[in-house]
Amino acid sequence: MVDVWLDSVTPKDSLLLSPLFASLHEKGYNTIVTAKKQTQTTDILDILGIPYTCVGKYGETLKEKLIEEQKRTIEFVKLFDKIGYPKVLWTHGDVGAIRTAFGLQIPIVYSNDTPHAIHVARLVSPLVDWLIAPVSYGKWWSKFGIPKSQIILYDGVEELAWMATLAKQKSSLPKEIAEKKPIVLFRNAEYKASYCKDVKADTWRLVKELSEQATVVYLPRYDEEKEKLKNMDNVWVPDKTILTFQTMPAVDLMVGSGGSVNREAALMGIPTLNFHFWDAIARYLSRKGFPIRCITDTDRILKTAKKILKEPKKYRMNTRPLIKKLENPVPLTTKYIEKYLKK
Repeated sequence: MVDVWLDSVTPKDSLLLSPLFASLHEKGYNTIVTAKKQTQTTDILDILGIPYTCVGKYGETLKEKLIEEQKRTIEFVKLFDKIGYPKVLWTHGDVGAIRTAFGLQIPIVYSNDTPHAIHVARLVSPLVDWLIAPVSYGKWWSKFGIPKSQIILYDGVEELAWMATLAKQKSSLPKEIAEKKPIVLFRNAEYKASYCKDVKADTWRLVKELSEQATVVYLPRYDEEKEKLKNMDNVWVPDKTILTFQTMPAVDLMVGSGGSVNREAALMGIPTLNFHFWDAIARYLSRKGFPIRCITDTDRILKTAKKILKEPKKYRMNTRPLIKKLENPVPLTTKYIEKYLKK
């Protein structure tokens, strides 16, 4: 009998799932982890040693996305017919998993910190039983159709969940790269996502000119990016998926498009320049004193980067006292999952 169904469809989902998986197993619960077939999503589960079942894949066009989600729903039903139906679903926002659970009357605990993914939020928020979300967004999630009484807020960020438990993993940067100081960590916008639009910064100019000042460690989102980087000097692209926060001890500056890697860097005291959108969580971390700011103009990014890279130690912070004041969401999430396991 399966107690908890954990579903992952993005690399971040896999990272957040890891400490939750461990927490549930420590309490003796049986779990099944399902994952949409995508290189980095499943690679991270492999790195972390979490067993999973691949269910479904991604679509590129709008039509393909719709068709693949319908197929995924059918695959879930076939899977649970074989192994038994779980008592509760936890997910970070997959439409197919939530629709399946809702249709089968399986309770849903939903963690999310990306309301800018409006299409997903509108589709799934009315269907879930509990939403576990960072306080930085408040309860305006209710505009998507979930009652305010079902929105549970915590005073922290999701990145704390895995950084607290995985920080002792070995470094993911080769020694010969880590020694090429200074180092800029770069992450492009998630340009295939439905919410990605209006990126003003010239990504490839940034990479080229930053590589003239420092070693650029470029973390690609999609394989096609690697082709554009082949002829750039002083740019290193990992040949396989790595845990991004494990690069941080060697990094002097983070330049990227929102999201977890920016927050990981800021949490670890690395000056972070966010060039896509200035979301509520980035503002929250900035107000708390972490070194993160939003600059969307290419020239300003390069000017600021040059200043930081001249004296990187001057701009790096000791953020441990600040981190102690933030809340890890895993205990709260586990608590709400257990509401459906102790009956």
